[in-house]
Parts: sequence; structure tokens; C-alpha cells
Amino acid sequence: MLKVFNFGRNMHCGFWKPMMYKRTFLSEAYRCEKAWNDRLQSPLLQKYPPEDLFIILENKFHCDKKVSALDIDIFANSIQKKQQVEELLSLLQKLRKTAEATNILDSTHHAVIRYLLNNECTNELMNILHDRLNFGIFPDYLCYNILMDTYIKKEDYSSAAKIAVLPMLQEDSEHLITNALSIYSCHKYLENPDTWQKPPEPVDDSKEEIKIRVDYLRNPFFDDHFDLTEPCDLVGKTLAFQGKFMNNELGRTCQLRGLILYKKYQDVSKLIKQWLNGVEGNIVYNEVFKLIEKDKKDILKEQATNEFEHLMSEVNVLKQKALCMDSLNEALENNVKSAVNKQHDIDINKQMQIYTEWEEKRQLVLNKQLEEINRQIKLKEINKMKEEMHVRERFLTFFENREKIELEIEKIKSAQRKENRRILRIRGARKKLKMLEEQKEYIPPLI
Repeated sequence: MLKVFNFGRNMHCGFWKPMMYKRTFLSEAYRCEKAWNDRLQSPLLQKYPPEDLFIILENKFHCDKKVSALDIDIFANSIQKKQQVEELLSLLQKLRKTAEATNILDSTHHAVIRYLLNNECTNELMNILHDRLNFGIFPDYLCYNILMDTYIKKEDYSSAAKIAVLPMLQEDSEHLITNALSIYSCHKYLENPDTWQKPPEPVDDSKEEIKIRVDYLRNPFFDDHFDLTEPCDLVGKTLAFQGKFMNNELGRTCQLRGLILYKKYQDVSKLIKQWLNGVEGNIVYNEVFKLIEKDKKDILKEQATNEFEHLMSEVNVLKQKALCMDSLNEALENNVKSAVNKQHDIDINKQMQIYTEWEEKRQLVLNKQLEEINRQIKLKEINKMKEEMHVRERFLTFFENREKIELEIEKIKSAQRKENRRILRIRGARKKLKMLEEQKEYIPPLI
């Protein structure tokens, strides 16, 4: 009877409704959706419809060649429809090319990311976050965590890994949940690494040969950080970066696998020597050795070089030491759950306060801009009044200063005569002046 009851609970309108469970770590409350949507009740965001505001901002860019960062913030926070994605990206790129880019508000970054995520614009979101030079959008901790948790739930591990590498690029390891989700996302992505391919090199299909004279040639430079484009390098460096701060067998496992992916074999050799001499207890997880062999086969495709073979012999030495035999996946999941338990409520309370501060700061910046606009208007009025008073003063004191004015007029005429004589001494000047005079007097015939 109980089986029948359970079967009936999963039926809807006569159809079988399968129960699907997807991995997620963060609760719905973590997203602070209600508090975030309450911003739309602000009179400042309701003043203009987004469609009209975009036209106003476009006209400002066209006429003044710049627009206030506050205006972009208001637009980014007010839009909701998916059809306005291109408008938002266009305004961000234009803002980035002006001096106002330094005044961009923190709420703008948050609004852009949440807008694209809510409208499932994954490609646009990844392009913006990885093209910081042209868009200048940087996630905060809440955005990092929501993005990775969302893509993990969708089993889109390549997108989650693309988000996970961003804190590493910013050398940021201050948030527990972000660190734990970054490691988890990278490990899950490495189960199927073909889902993230290196961006293709731009192809110049122009047939015309253009020669440009340059003063000197720049030597090629690779900073081994922001210039990284290979997915395995980015993921490997992320694992090594996050694992460095953990100081346990899970952190050492991440460092070992990450640095091998990152092809830093000398660093791996140094770490192994340190671990063999200084670590008591479990050094790494036993499962990592199978993962390294899988990485070697699927990603690295490493040739049998002396350096790599020597490294593998040192890695094999670790197998003889004390290893953790527990499941690595369970350890990664427990690491995330532990971070969430410690930081979950703290993040929610902090973010609720931040939303209120953003509202106040937006209004404060607006008030300052209005004060500056009013000051400029008053300054123009004062200058205009001063000019009118100066003209009036000259008019009323004309007869008192007549001789002085006549002397000034004579100086101006003398300077004009001197300039005319200089021009006439130029070869061919008289002929050209005569031609200009004839063109001036020319009267076209009546038709």
C-alpha cells in the first residue's frame, strides 16, 4: 500500500513525473532575490523607462563624448528584458573608453552580472567577465558564489570553471565559499575537459598589404598570468593557488594536480621534497594519482621528456608514503559544505546591508552631481552678468576714456597694416588676392 501511495505522489495528471536531484550547495535565501528586486521600487530607477533612458544616454555619448557612471548604473539596475543585452554591452564599452570608467559604482558590476545570469546569457556573461579591458566588470564574492553554484546545478562545469579562475587572476583568496567552490568547479570540469576549448586565434583575411612605419619593435612579452589562454593552464594555476592556502591533504592534492596541469614541474619537485621531509600523516589523496594519469592522457599529452619522466618518478615516491584513502569527491563536497555552514548567514546579512548602502550611495552621488550642475549654471550666469556690466561700463565711460580707446584702435589698425605689408611681400600674394577679389565680386548669370 505504501508503494502505491509513493507512486501516486509522483504522478501528475496521469503522467509519470520523474524525480531529479541536482547537486547544489547554496540555498535560495543566499541569492537575496527579494532584497535585490526591491531596488526597482526606488523612485530614481522608476523615473525613466529603460528604453527612453538608453536613447538619452546614446545622445549624450554622441554629443558630449561621455556620460556619467551614475547614469550607466541606473540603466543597468533598471533593465529586466533580455532584448536589452546589446544595449547594455554597448554602453559598458563606451563608458570604458572615457575617464568616467574610474567612477563606476559597485552596484553596476553586481547589476550587470545578475541581469545576464537571470536572462541565461551565458556566452555574453563569460565574454564580459574574461574581457576586463573592454568591459571592466568584476564580480563580488556573492556573484562568484551564485554563478558557480548555478552552473554546478546545471552541470555546466566548464562555465563554473571559467568563473573559478577569476579569483585566481585577481589573486583573491579571502572568501571561504568562493575558494571551496572554485576547487570543486575545477575538479568537476576536469572530468570532461573538452567542454572548454581555447579561443581561436584571430585570422586576418584582408588581402590588402598595409605597411606601417614604426619607431621600434616591441619584444614579445608573456606575463604567465593574465596572458594565459589555455584552459588547462588556467585551471591548473587555480587549483595550485587555492590549494596553497589550505595546509591539509586536500590542499596538497590540489597543488600537486594543479601544478602538473600548469606544467610547473620544477615547482612540483620542490613541493614533493618539502612534503616528504616536513609532513606528518597523510600527504595527499591516493585518488589523485589516477587523476594525474588521466590528465596526462587527455590534456597534457606530454612527450617522454627527461624532466617529465624524472617528475613522474618523484610522484611515484609519494605513493609509498602515508596517503588518504577516502573519496576525493566527498572531500571536495564536504569542504564546500563546511565553508557554507560557516559563511552562509554572514554573507546574507552583509549583502542585505550592502544593498541598502548602494541605494544611499546612488542618491548621494546624484545629489553631488546636481550640486555641481547648479554651481556651473550659476557660474555661467555670473560670468554673463560680469560681461554685461563691463560692456555697460564702457558705454557709460566712453567720453571719459575716449583718448585711450582711440589709442587702442590705432594700435589695432597699425598691427593690421603691418600684417598686410608682410603678406604682400610674399611671392604671388598680390595675384592670389586679386583672384579672391574677383571671385568675391562674381555674379552668377540668371537662368
